[in-house]
Amino acid sequence: MRQREEIIKAWLDMWLGQELLPLEAVFTPDVHYYEFQGREYEGIDQIRRWFETWNSENRVVKWEVGRFVHDQDLTLVPFYFQNVNKEGEKREYEGVYLVEWDGNHRIQKLQEFYCKLPHYKPYA
Repeated sequence: MRQREEIIKAWLDMWLGQELLPLEAVFTPDVHYYEFQGREYEGIDQIRRWFETWNSENRVVKWEVGRFVHDQDLTLVPFYFQNVNKEGEKREYEGVYLVEWDGNHRIQKLQEFYCKLPHYKPYA
């Protein structure tokens, strides 16, 4: 389980440092990656293109992981995310990764779920 946690942390560190390292150590060649807005990336080449395009317009400021919850070939990862774009606009949310692994500790499917910030209490 520790190896899986390190792989996820390495993926987040790539975003924080805006430096893409070899994706073959993180993802299967036919990986499916689903962003919370509905975008889907299929395969390492699409993930590489997304990373490069996104980082040309944005910068991740914080990406903090809560804990890791493992169950066989699945891992849940709660996190806090914050970024800023070229115009200085900040975006933040809390989210959860649902990660599915292959037999070689590589991500074969990753789905993002999020909760918009700031929270508000409509019935307070």
